[in-house]
Amino acid sequence: MKLFPVKAALILIGVAMLSGTVGSETAERIVAVVGDRVILASELAGQVQMYMLSLGENSGVDPQRLARDVLGRMINDELILSAARDDSTITVPEEEIRAGLDEHIASLAARFPSEQAFLDQLQREGMTKRTLEKRYHPQIRDQLLKQRIITRKLSKVSVSRQEVEDFFTHNRDSLPPVPGKIRLAHILVKFKVSPQTDDSVRQVGEEARRLAVQGKDLGDVATELTPRFPGIVGGRVGFIQREEVVAEFGRAAFSLQAGDISGLVRTEYGYHIIKSHARFKDSVDVSQILLPLAPSPADSLRAKAAADSLHRELQNGADFRELAKRSSDDDSTRGTGGELLLMTDDQLRPEFVEPLNGIDTGQITAPVLSQAGYHILRLLEHEKGHPLSLTQDYDILRNIAKQDKTGRLVEEWVSDLKKKVYVDIRDASLR
Repeated sequence: MKLFPVKAALILIGVAMLSGTVGSETAERIVAVVGDRVILASELAGQVQMYMLSLGENSGVDPQRLARDVLGRMINDELILSAARDDSTITVPEEEIRAGLDEHIASLAARFPSEQAFLDQLQREGMTKRTLEKRYHPQIRDQLLKQRIITRKLSKVSVSRQEVEDFFTHNRDSLPPVPGKIRLAHILVKFKVSPQTDDSVRQVGEEARRLAVQGKDLGDVATELTPRFPGIVGGRVGFIQREEVVAEFGRAAFSLQAGDISGLVRTEYGYHIIKSHARFKDSVDVSQILLPLAPSPADSLRAKAAADSLHRELQNGADFRELAKRSSDDDSTRGTGGELLLMTDDQLRPEFVEPLNGIDTGQITAPVLSQAGYHILRLLEHEKGHPLSLTQDYDILRNIAKQDKTGRLVEEWVSDLKKKVYVDIRDASLR
């Protein structure tokens, strides 16, 4: 089977990835020089880290090979960005950067089974959603600058019907199908942590703080308490800025003097114990212990019982929209009667697929379990997916063919830029 040629298109649309700090174990060295700009090992490591995050868990990608591919894209991006910066007529409004930032983070979150799974992965990477937004901002801005100059450079690119037909003939076997479109409404019953569960976590937190005050390293305290509280994590966070963390954490961290240890700080993630090590301008160096607040089995049973009760009301004739407005725990959809945004089949949460396969338009599912809680789903509309065809999907094929042609022209342009701009890859293993 012939592979669809997406390499060229990636130069055009790219993947907005993080150029941020990484752990101290990464040696700070120059891996490549592009004109008068350098690409550091930490920048490359950060982009690889974020690209691995965007692929999701268990992607099976070889990090070394990925590093070579990412460095190649970074070099191409620098060449294009340099051309864009040299053109004073190309600018990007802040509101457009914000919209691009929101869209990209939403696309990252959509690769995970749920919003909570996405947040959990960020936590494992030592980040929050706000950290991600701050660090992505310059990348989104640069991405939009590049798109501006590419659009101007290639604004007159067009494809004839013959080119579209030839493209379809040569790539028919590898073109992705048109995904189905689905419209849903839901009533969500979230898992709610009971006061008893909250108290039990606080008790472990108080013990952890007592050990920390006695002088124990916060990471060692977390390790010591892991048998009693398996979800506990602890260790050095490093320098943070207030806007990079949730408000409660920031207020506590920036109120501490060097050497101080906070009381228990409650955030959306659970209970934190924060130790301040140093302060430098608008940053503070901290360690933390985090005790996540997760529902107990009893809390989960209560959520299931509440969802079953709502499901019985619907079976007895209750109006779905009105019940969603009254009883759903989803603040973002409650006002619209539980209606979710139109999505494609491949954006559907995996746990929703089987229950929805068993119902027709207008019908509801029994409560469906996710990491967020229990959902009662109502199928509003479902348009099945299908293979691309010239007759039915000509406009889609024309856009894909144009993107492919544009990508190849961008590659040619980048090749010309490389002849004019000094490029040196310093790390032999990345050549």
